[in-house]
Amino acid sequence: MRKKIVLLTVLIVIILASVILTLTMRQDTKFDGERISDRGHFALRFDRMNMTDSETIVLQEGDVLHVSWQIEKGFVDIMIGQKNEEVVYQANDRPAGDKADFYVEIPKTGAYTITVSAREAKGEIGFLKIESE
Repeated sequence: MRKKIVLLTVLIVIILASVILTLTMRQDTKFDGERISDRGHFALRFDRMNMTDSETIVLQEGDVLHVSWQIEKGFVDIMIGQKNEEVVYQANDRPAGDKADFYVEIPKTGAYTITVSAREAKGEIGFLKIESE
């Protein structure tokens, strides 16, 4: 009887340690997903994002940036702008369930930085340059 109690106690300790270790490792994951970046396109698809990522895209006055997102979990902040200039677009604390699909017209030629900050988030977000004619 005593051996069964000791064995059961050891088993419970091992299971609890495994659960704690797994949860701790999962919380340390900053990004679990896919990042796509090429000339004029920046997209993130993620099962878990807990960090800030950014990409710089050169845009001409009159270009349009197609912006879309679907947040399934957590919170996401988005900012588009040039260094030392007024921000062209900003959205803070986009929550789970939030969806968007819109266009941002570029007022001035230059290098624009797109910044995405996420906290415990799951979803996808994309930015696509559409050149002016």
